[in-house]
Amino acid sequence: MDTIKQYVESIFVNLPRTSKMLQLKEDMLTDMEDKYRQLKAEGKSENEAIGAVLSEFGHTDKLIAEYHSETESEQTDDHSVYLSETQVEAFMQHRSKYGMAIGAGVALCILAPAIMILFREVAILVFSSAAMENIDILSVIPLFIFIAIAVGIFIIFGSKEEQFDLNKKNIILDPDTRVNLNREMKDFKPSFAKAIASGVILCILAPISLLLAVVLLGEDSAWSVIFLLGFVAVGVFLFVFYGTLNSTYEKLLSIGDYKPERVIASKLTDTIAGVIFPSATAVYLFLGFVYNAWGTAWIIFPITGILFAAFSSLYQGFIETKRKK
Repeated sequence: MDTIKQYVESIFVNLPRTSKMLQLKEDMLTDMEDKYRQLKAEGKSENEAIGAVLSEFGHTDKLIAEYHSETESEQTDDHSVYLSETQVEAFMQHRSKYGMAIGAGVALCILAPAIMILFREVAILVFSSAAMENIDILSVIPLFIFIAIAVGIFIIFGSKEEQFDLNKKNIILDPDTRVNLNREMKDFKPSFAKAIASGVILCILAPISLLLAVVLLGEDSAWSVIFLLGFVAVGVFLFVFYGTLNSTYEKLLSIGDYKPERVIASKLTDTIAGVIFPSATAVYLFLGFVYNAWGTAWIIFPITGILFAAFSSLYQGFIETKRKK
């Protein structure tokens, strides 16, 4: 019986808590429990009865679709969006490419100065000292090439991200898609943990590689910086790529930072943040220029940050409490 209740809860977990939803949930649970008791009375085992009930009532796509059509106006107000299994697969494929691209772009930005230094070090070994002035100028070229490639990646994949228009929206899925995503996320978690651990190890090894290069090659050796940035770039790539995939699962399943109450709360807090932080900057500039209080007026920034964080936490708690009622 608990299995049936948990299944019904999973179906309605992301739907707006309207009277229509609660009534639909209660009716479905009642029908499933009645069927379960009937099968038990006929001599079915526990597993057979539950399996038969889930098989008969488990296909809820049409039920959920009808509910969405009836509550379309409510969903618009709540900024919720329903995604089909096909749409979820398309979004997952996009986010995989997006995470790979953004991770590579960030890594390129980190590697850009390392490539500039590497170019110069190789040129020193190949060309004569008379050509060093031109080499110093030419070594800047790979720096800008890497940064230009990274910026292009950010623009291209950023525009593709905007096409899905899922930012600050509560995503609603049908039960079968949710079950499949939950299974995929559980399979993904070990890889995610290994990737984050590897990234942390690489970032720890980065300064170690720098120190070893200094000891073995000398303080003036530029290779120490190349090794440092190389380790950091790979570590950051792992953080960005696997972090993007993990946040995608959380977003689609509305868990973690993407719980409905947090999405609702973030809309107001983002609006307020767009007002109070520029205002704090304006006050700081005013006090600085008018009263020459540059050395003391900076205190407005930590005070504003603390008050804003306290407000965000309280408002999020209020929204979460309200939704549970």
